[in-house]
Amino acid sequence: MTRSCRDPKLARSRPLALAAVIFCLFIAAIPARPLAAASSHAELKRLRISLPGIGSASYPLIMAQKMGYFRAEGYDVELIPMSGGLAVKTHLAGEVDFTSAGTVVAAIRGAKLKTLMAFIRELPYDLMAAPEIKRVEDLRGRKVAVSDRGSVTYIVARAILQGHGLEPDKDVNILNMGRPDVRYQALMAGVVQAAIANFDGAAFLRTRGYHSVAEAAKFTKGFAGSLSATTEQLQRKPDEALRVIRATLKGTRAYLALPDEAVRITSAWSRVTPEIAAKVHELMAAGPLAPDGLLDRATMEAVIADAQAVSNTKHPVRLDEIYDFGLVQRVNEELNNRWRP
Repeated sequence: MTRSCRDPKLARSRPLALAAVIFCLFIAAIPARPLAAASSHAELKRLRISLPGIGSASYPLIMAQKMGYFRAEGYDVELIPMSGGLAVKTHLAGEVDFTSAGTVVAAIRGAKLKTLMAFIRELPYDLMAAPEIKRVEDLRGRKVAVSDRGSVTYIVARAILQGHGLEPDKDVNILNMGRPDVRYQALMAGVVQAAIANFDGAAFLRTRGYHSVAEAAKFTKGFAGSLSATTEQLQRKPDEALRVIRATLKGTRAYLALPDEAVRITSAWSRVTPEIAAKVHELMAAGPLAPDGLLDRATMEAVIADAQAVSNTKHPVRLDEIYDFGLVQRVNEELNNRWRP
C-alpha cells in the first residue's frame, strides 16, 4: 500500500505530522499480502488510527491492515504510532478517526470517549531492569520509564512498586518517555534503571541482557490494546465503527489462526526477529489475546478503580460510561461459525 507523508491535514498538526513521518520510514518495509477481497483504491475511504507504539497491543490492527480486512470494509487505514497520551489527544482533537490507546483515565476525567473492544485481556507487561537491579526494592532512589501519566504502563508501574512497599515519585522516580522503543533505548543507555515493557519488548530486552523483576499480572488486573471512539462519532457514524471493529476482530482471529503469517507480519511491524515474534505469538495464543474483543466485569471494574486512583477522582463511575461493547458483540454474532481467516 502506498502512503504519502505529505498529507495536508497532518501538516496542520505538528505532533501528528511528526509521528506520521516516523511511521512512514518503517511501514514500507512490511510486505503486504492481503488475503481478503478488496474494493478498488479509488473507492476506499481513508481512516487514521493512533497507536501507543508498535508493540503487541497493536497486533490486531496491523493484521487487519496487512491481511486486507480494512480494505474489504471499504477503508484505507493508516496506523500512526505515538505516545499514549498524544494518541488520545489527537483523537479528541479530531485529527485521527479512532485510537487504540487506553482511554479509561481520560473518560473518567470527563472526555466523551468509549472503549469499543479490547485486544489483550491480561496485562502483557514486565518491569524489565538492568542487570544490577536484582529485585524491585533495589529501585529505591532509581528511575523507571513509563509512557506517560494516566497510561496503562504508569498504572502497572504504580501497582508493582506499591506491591513492594515503594511509592512512585517518592521512593522511585517515574519518567514519562513515550513510545516503547524510546523507553527501551533509555534503559539500554542507562538513563533509567528499569522500564515497563510489553511481551515483544521484554523478549527483545532479554536478548540484550536485561531481566524481569516483576510481572504486571501478579499485581493488578487490566487489559492492553483497545479500540476507542468519541461518543459523537458513534452517534454520527455507527456503521463506520461497526466496520472497523469487524475488520479488527478478524485481524485478532487471523493472528491466532495463522501463526506463520502472524509471525511474518508482526516481526516486520515491531522490528523484532522472527524468533522473538514466534515467542510472543506463543504467549498471546496461550490466552491473553481476546478472540471476541470482550472483557469480564471484574477486569473492567479493576481498570476503573486504578484509573480513579491515578486521576484522584472519587465520584461513582458506571461501566456503561466507559465501555460500549454492543458493536463488538454484534460482530461476534456475525462471525461466529460463519467466518474463517
